Amino acid sequence: MNRPARSVWNEGGIWAGAARRLAPFLDIGIAVVATALALISLLSTDVHAVDPRLHEPNAIAVIGTIVATASLYWRRVHPTLSYCAFATGCLIVVLTGNYIGLLSILLLFALYSLAAHGRRRNAALALIGTMGVFAALAAADVPDLRMSDLLQAWALLLTAWAVGDAIRGRRAQHRDQIRAAEHDAALAREQATRAVAEERLRIARELHDVVAHSMSLIAVQAGVGAHVIHTDVDAAERALLVVAETSREALAQTRSMLGILREDGDRVDGPVPQGVGELPALIAVVRSAGLEVAFDETGTPVELDAAVELAAYRIVQESLTNVLKYGGSSARVHLDHKRDHLDIDVTDPGGRSVAPGPDGGGGHGLIGLRERAQIVGGSLIAGADPAGGFRVHGTLPARREGAS
Repeated sequence: MNRPARSVWNEGGIWAGAARRLAPFLDIGIAVVATALALISLLSTDVHAVDPRLHEPNAIAVIGTIVATASLYWRRVHPTLSYCAFATGCLIVVLTGNYIGLLSILLLFALYSLAAHGRRRNAALALIGTMGVFAALAAADVPDLRMSDLLQAWALLLTAWAVGDAIRGRRAQHRDQIRAAEHDAALAREQATRAVAEERLRIARELHDVVAHSMSLIAVQAGVGAHVIHTDVDAAERALLVVAETSREALAQTRSMLGILREDGDRVDGPVPQGVGELPALIAVVRSAGLEVAFDETGTPVELDAAVELAAYRIVQESLTNVLKYGGSSARVHLDHKRDHLDIDVTDPGGRSVAPGPDGGGGHGLIGLRERAQIVGGSLIAGADPAGGFRVHGTLPARREGAS
């Protein structure tokens, strides 16, 4: 769709484009026009009417005028050199008794250009030096420069320098703002990239927990069903129902998690993220898989951060999955609600519910649970229970670290 013409003008698109195209020719145009006007002023003015002591225009006056005005071509690329050349041309004209004419006005433009495009120190020195030269010339009583005009000349020089210096400062501020904006944009891109990576890691962790738990239940119940299908039809039917229910729940959770990767307009509705309140339902499913689970709570439940709720659910889920995976027959889940944290104990009194890892702390599932607990500011340990069997103990803060 074409943008309205007004928006193009408002954004300065046409003017900005024209300025960029004309920029290479601007200074040479200024130099040519200034030279032409200065020579016309020099050659067409009745110098004796201005000051009887002035000489008629000669070659020295013409050369000095051309040197001064031609130097304006470098007013932006070499501002200090340009101003020095301009001032030299003016001195040639004045000290040889010739009429300075339009050069006195163009000197203000040259000083402005130095202040706007050159170093501030150089511009300040040029201002002081020019004011001193004007005072010396007025004291020497050169033609066409009276002492009565000195204060006016100083005021004009100060004005030209001040305008140029203000524009230089404004441009420097604009450049700083652009650099700051570019830095902020780069930082925002870096943060967005980091957020995407963290979100992918979170989704991978959630998928691992869902799939590992669901597939363990499905594998156990499928084995049970295959074993008793000819001897106990009711038991086989119950096993198949658990497989079907677990599959549906896993599919729903997977669709819910992957749905966030879609565009905002393609929303996928799914189950609410799990928490402590969903543990009874989880335990009921595990019990239907044949694992005897004792569940109890102590203390007064407090509101937990959503990430802490999910971490608690995953700790219990993964621990019970390990009991099933390694042939356990019973487990105990105990939640102890404190004012500022939650203690979770899952024990397998029948034996070790996970194969030993290199650090004696279990396999990849329990390592993932440790990382999940640490992310929310908690801790998790897994190992032999002094009372016998295997124990997973997690301590989670009521509020995730960094959460308001």
